[in-house]
Amino acid sequence: MIRKAALLTLLTALLASPAGMAGTAVAAPPPGRVAAAAPADPLLVSEITPEVVRVATSPITVAGTVSGTPGSFVRVAVRYSRGRPFASRAEMAAYLSEQGYGTTNWSTRIQATPLDQSGKLPFRFTVTPAELGMPRPGVYPFEIELTDAGTGQRLGIERTFLTYAPKGEQIPKVKLAVALPIVDRPHRADDATFMDDDLLASLASGRLASLLQTAQDTGDGVTWFVDPALLDDVRVLSSGPRNVRGTRKDADPAAGQWLNGLRSALTDKTVLATPYADPDMAALVHHGLDKQAAASVQRGEALASELLGREIHGTTAWPAGGKIDRDAVDELAMSGVTSVLLSGDALPPRTTAQNTGQNTGQNTPQNGQPVPPPAQTTPDGAATLDTIADNPLTALLADPTLSEVLGGNMSAPGAAMLARQRFLAETAMIAFEQQTGPSGQTGQTSGTGQGDTAKAATRTVIATPESHLWTPDPAFVSSLLQAASSAPWLRMTSLDSIKPDRAGVPRADLTYTERDRQAELSRSYLATVRKLERKADAVATVTEEHTDVFHTAILRLSSASWRGDGKRALSFAGQVQKAIDERIDDVSVLDTPRAVAGSNGQVPVSVANNLDKDIQIKIRVTSASKSRLAIDAPGGVYLTPTTRILAGRSQLVNVPVIVRNEGGDASISVQLLTDGDEKYGSAVRVVVRATGYTGIALVIVGAAVVIMLAAVVMRVLRRRSRKAFPFDGSGDEEGPPGDRQGAVPAERTQSPLSGSP
Repeated sequence: MIRKAALLTLLTALLASPAGMAGTAVAAPPPGRVAAAAPADPLLVSEITPEVVRVATSPITVAGTVSGTPGSFVRVAVRYSRGRPFASRAEMAAYLSEQGYGTTNWSTRIQATPLDQSGKLPFRFTVTPAELGMPRPGVYPFEIELTDAGTGQRLGIERTFLTYAPKGEQIPKVKLAVALPIVDRPHRADDATFMDDDLLASLASGRLASLLQTAQDTGDGVTWFVDPALLDDVRVLSSGPRNVRGTRKDADPAAGQWLNGLRSALTDKTVLATPYADPDMAALVHHGLDKQAAASVQRGEALASELLGREIHGTTAWPAGGKIDRDAVDELAMSGVTSVLLSGDALPPRTTAQNTGQNTGQNTPQNGQPVPPPAQTTPDGAATLDTIADNPLTALLADPTLSEVLGGNMSAPGAAMLARQRFLAETAMIAFEQQTGPSGQTGQTSGTGQGDTAKAATRTVIATPESHLWTPDPAFVSSLLQAASSAPWLRMTSLDSIKPDRAGVPRADLTYTERDRQAELSRSYLATVRKLERKADAVATVTEEHTDVFHTAILRLSSASWRGDGKRALSFAGQVQKAIDERIDDVSVLDTPRAVAGSNGQVPVSVANNLDKDIQIKIRVTSASKSRLAIDAPGGVYLTPTTRILAGRSQLVNVPVIVRNEGGDASISVQLLTDGDEKYGSAVRVVVRATGYTGIALVIVGAAVVIMLAAVVMRVLRRRSRKAFPFDGSGDEEGPPGDRQGAVPAERTQSPLSGSP
């Protein structure tokens, strides 16, 4: 009885299958058992080959694995649309999102089959283009569907594309440019201080190791954007001992190997330099840091050329998020940039209503800006962008869909294969797209599926990862580029070879929404950066030979990688401020208390230069206690001319002052200035003890002089009295003069006027 029931169930399952369905019926599921999906995706499609169908009779192999409850019965079917390729990329997007486009045919390829004891069912089957109804070139929908064999409930589905490009067909060509970034967030605050050891781990086995492997595996058709700040960090890491937040660590040879490997991998490839540290250009311009924006472009180009050992141009900018506004574009143009790489939706095609000035009501405002409807055909990837500079910029516009596929997460099983299928299908659809007629309707397709497309100008499309800090899967990127290079409708080209087509699709203005502005570095953070920039400029200009000690540190603080990472950014800014303050403190004013007596006088001010370079500085002195002590200078401000102080020496300046109201404890404020009158450090307060007793001091001095004069007069009078009375007994020697040695008796003296006896 049980055998009869099983046979009856099996027969029912076979009869329920559509006529002519290929597949094998193994056994019907036991009554009441439903195939439950495992927590992971129950359907994994691991293979669809060939990726591009070239021969109508060649089999298309599909393989994968079903996961679920052990012993449950499932079916695997394919769904397709016979004789109906996609008419546009908009239809392809609707198909993937299940929004208004569905397949019309299906075919069961794996009949009711139980999962094994581990809950797995590997499958493999083949179909041909003829079975799927693919009569002409085009992009066709292709679905692999998993259902419960007992209930018919869908358990899983994979939607993908099959591109049919028969050999011998003349398919329009499309130029494809792929741009890949080698960028990382900064790891040093000031030049001498690493804030972490994350760079070393990334170089060894992390994201940067994957980037190096990707660069080594790809061919010449890729344009590489390299951040010189990253190369500089790696060089410092490899060249000698480093300071990691106060801890001294030795040089790492692996960093040098990575840098040498990158130089070798990029040899003879198209390489462009990002502005130094990949700054947030829009935020810098919006918050008055235009000088930094221009400096980052110049520094990036020079440093990249130095570190890669060949000339690297920095004339193509790639702003964060692929978005930028007019102010930032103008600043880039004035800084020498000639082209800018943007997302395609940053400069959308102009709609028919915009061209004619009519309002069709199709543009829905988004954040205060109209959003044009999708174009029926893919516009060329280059356009002209007018600026305030003498020459316009070239806007290089990355296709959003291709960029999303290229930079997507490939960690899920089967994701890489499906991504390649979609990338090829999207680019093929661009080749197959028809020129729209005056009515906006797609032109009729000929028997080859081309219509008038072959006569149209060759279009260029650009693909880039959406994030500069992408984590590539080297195997996926390499296989994708190999597949693209082999596609008969694609021709790889470099980014710098792309020029705008004069007959290109008219473009609307740049779109930069409020959401884009909110994504920028914050106003408060950039205010901190601006203050540090002023202090760094003072440090640079105080030395006789100007030295940009903290120039690159300030540029690193402006990196777009700090978007959404404000806490880390502030910690870097704090370290830079500490380093700048320590440098400023090497030129100091001695704050030892001073004293001045009298109603006026001079207060000595001493400035010490502990730097290893001569400095040029001005000293400005004002009184902080004007009621007791005034500066004897115009306006109460004493300002020295520019003074040179030798390295390791001090300079003394006497400041004239006036003591008021009998003086007392007062203070003066001493501010050092650069030659350009910028403040150098904070003002120093010096205590001055001033006294107003000048009159008493003069009386005392006068009395002392009188006493001294009186003493002198008395001494003179005494000497005269001795000459008048020579035998005065007050002499120092006792006895009559005749008894003193050398004395002559009076009777023996002879007057020269007396005669002889």
